[in-house]
Amino acid sequence: MAIFQTLSHKQKTKPSKLPIIAQENLPSDEYALWLGHATLWLKLAETTVAIDPVLGNLPLYRRYSPLPIPKEKLFADVILITHAHYDHYDKASLLYLLKQNPKTIIVAPNGFWRYLKGKIDRERCFELEWWESVMVGGLFITLVPSLHWSNRTYLDMNKALWGGYVIQNADHSIYHSGDTAYGEHFKEIHERFEIDEAFLPIGAYRPEAIMKKVHISPPEALRAAHDLGAKTLIPIHYGTFKLSDEPVDEPIEWFEHLVSTSTHSFHSRTLRIGEIYRFNPTSTLKST
Repeated sequence: MAIFQTLSHKQKTKPSKLPIIAQENLPSDEYALWLGHATLWLKLAETTVAIDPVLGNLPLYRRYSPLPIPKEKLFADVILITHAHYDHYDKASLLYLLKQNPKTIIVAPNGFWRYLKGKIDRERCFELEWWESVMVGGLFITLVPSLHWSNRTYLDMNKALWGGYVIQNADHSIYHSGDTAYGEHFKEIHERFEIDEAFLPIGAYRPEAIMKKVHISPPEALRAAHDLGAKTLIPIHYGTFKLSDEPVDEPIEWFEHLVSTSTHSFHSRTLRIGEIYRFNPTSTLKST
């Protein structure tokens, strides 16, 4: 750890060198496509899912990495929102995707409808409590707990819930944690689900005294993957927006250092922004 911190300090003022893989279109067949930060696109069977879509800059924050696919090529049958913070629920991006596909279904934590009134028909927005599920497009989608919080302004603090998602069909069981601190909820998720791919955040952990209560660091992500019993860990939530004190490249450098110097019960796969991930065709549908 001390060696790594010394290395990171030397690189602190250098610009990001994270590679980008440009795509001309969304891929065909089944895939996962990471577009930076927490934004993930999935194609499972015939259903295209967007999780926390953020397609441009945020108020006061510009992207360190460009969107790896032309915006006009993006399309979603289902949009999952983990919580209301601006780097996960970007209103402009959501409205653009709704314009692209007026039949899009939105799944969000309970209380989220307050942000969507007048933007989408009520029957096309499913609000879930923790451990509640909905079947959409042949996918069994469950909102699972996280240790975080949710708001847009000081007036709506925690008026809507927050969480992560487990997305399942007969061939896949995929977990996207949203924002979360480390906690016992990872073991609780493992008790109910068999996780194939776990997309876990590794950035926004400094200053530790503040961020440890709401985010996980690279070593905590590895610990969480173990608790989840995940088959594959894929790190996200880094390299796109500088929302905390660590250098923009530090999370993935630290993560890869830990992976290369230790043994784990799961496989880890680092995706470049815009890289296509193809799934292994194994059936793991299980929930209680």
